[in-house]
Amino acid sequence: MDGHHKRGPRGPRPANRRSNRPKHRGGYWSNKRRQWRKRQQGKMEAQQVGAKDEEELYEEVEEDQEDMTVSHLADVEYFEAYDQLEVHALMLEDSQRLGSYLAAIRAHDLKDKLVLDVGAGSGILSMLCAKHGLAKHVWAVEAVPGMARMAQQLVQANGLQDKVTILTGRVEDITLPNKMDIIISEWMGFYLLHESMLESVLIARDRFLRAQGRMLPCSARIWAALVEAEDLRLDMANYEDFLGLDLRLVGEQQLAARTAEPRVEEVHGRRILAEPLVAVDLTDLHQLRVEGTRNLEAQLSFRTWRQGYAAGIAFWFDVGFGRDVILKTDPGSPPTHWKQTVVYFGAFPAVESGDVLEANVVLKQSEENPRQYNISVETL
Repeated sequence: MDGHHKRGPRGPRPANRRSNRPKHRGGYWSNKRRQWRKRQQGKMEAQQVGAKDEEELYEEVEEDQEDMTVSHLADVEYFEAYDQLEVHALMLEDSQRLGSYLAAIRAHDLKDKLVLDVGAGSGILSMLCAKHGLAKHVWAVEAVPGMARMAQQLVQANGLQDKVTILTGRVEDITLPNKMDIIISEWMGFYLLHESMLESVLIARDRFLRAQGRMLPCSARIWAALVEAEDLRLDMANYEDFLGLDLRLVGEQQLAARTAEPRVEEVHGRRILAEPLVAVDLTDLHQLRVEGTRNLEAQLSFRTWRQGYAAGIAFWFDVGFGRDVILKTDPGSPPTHWKQTVVYFGAFPAVESGDVLEANVVLKQSEENPRQYNISVETL
């Protein structure tokens, strides 16, 4: 990429050198779909073992907690978050999400096929495969005992108990009687990779998918776009002359606090300053290595469409199911519960139409919590 030879955005930065703007990193942030409840460790274990008193289990977990791996603790919190019905209700209300999956189920011939649903939740995709896809049988794997019970009740309520089997446990631990023709899963998190569920799906692929089997979805892309944030910029500008006083120091600290972490928000198309670019292209999930998304890097060169003030980079994703079925989460598509994720610069450099802004983007799985990613954006 030869973007470093071109004129960059206006502002005080040396030519052909890295900007002195800080890198921007983000890990976990709260969202309605991801509300962590700080319960005692061991709740999940207590649900799974009926023979022991919950209080006794909590005591055992407290004793063993020091021996727990970081990964295990992350999994406990992760699965605990999905033991809330409101989380699943939110996803069921996402018509763009369910509509795309139903279109994929109808587009592919599932008749007489064996299907594995990874992370089945309420069992909605499993039931759609059985009812609308006419699958021979569906194994629905759900690690959260409470939701597995709910899924079982829903399967029975819809008379699909002969077509759908609910398995409680992690897909890494369960066994199946046959190889599968289809693996279906809604594994995507914010900016595609948050929660790292894709790794579990790829492990399921390696364990259970037959040689000519199909994954739904079968491809994925992360998109990036340079965006402005005029409401935020003007809010901060108000501190420059606040009742005749210079309160810029307050504004600077406010801006730093509000842009310290990536933000999940709806980005309107009018905020986009340059042509969106593909930052990550997972062309074929049938071939992707299990660890293939742990450290991803992209060099991006944005050429601005118009004058404005660059505030950060917005990320979103799409996933493909084959046969022209694509689930999109971009600002121009119907809104989804994923929205878009914005990494803010913490500054608002002015740009003119035709300016070029280069950025190095790194998405790296967190060592502290493998369910999260650190996002680094460095403007060049």
